[in-house]
Amino acid sequence: MQNQITTIFFDLFGVLLGIDQSVVVQYLSKLTNTPYFKTREITMGEPFMRLERGEIKFKEYLEAIRNTLPNGNRINPDSLRNMWMNSKIGEMPAVSLLNKLLINYNVWVISNTTESHIKSLKSQFNFLEKVNGIVTSERAGVHKPHTNIFKFALAEANCDAINGLFIDDSYSNTESAETLGIISHHYTEFDGLVDFLQKNLEI
Repeated sequence: MQNQITTIFFDLFGVLLGIDQSVVVQYLSKLTNTPYFKTREITMGEPFMRLERGEIKFKEYLEAIRNTLPNGNRINPDSLRNMWMNSKIGEMPAVSLLNKLLINYNVWVISNTTESHIKSLKSQFNFLEKVNGIVTSERAGVHKPHTNIFKFALAEANCDAINGLFIDDSYSNTESAETLGIISHHYTEFDGLVDFLQKNLEI
């Protein structure tokens, strides 16, 4: 018998919000001769989150990914900066599912970011006011993929691990959540997410 899911936890950046990452990732993947998903994991990972939180400047972000990507020295700073500046943050397709999910499930967000950053985003994106709660790494005192942030989120949502679903675009984060017994989905594209939700939920 399938466990009763009551709560869905979404990652924020890369699942609900993001720049049109495919353009940037495709460019860097081709330029450095690195597989697309590996390029995406590196370029949209922790250095990107630190850039989003305002902890580092673009120059430091660039240095971090150049040092991590194979052939990273091929990246032209001006070309990447121009491409980046022309990519605006916006809602990703998964946001279109929230209203339907909120009818029967609690929906929470878990994000490696600060409270002030979330406050700023709420003024731009209405869906953040509709979700049942938002857990930031600042409030939890620990970043994903550490299991303690998931334990903190479960406690905040008053949810047992077996009654939760977690969606994130970082494999290391979904892997970590799964060690606690949370059914997890590594988000790579929208159709795959819809299939996952249809298999695990009554929608």
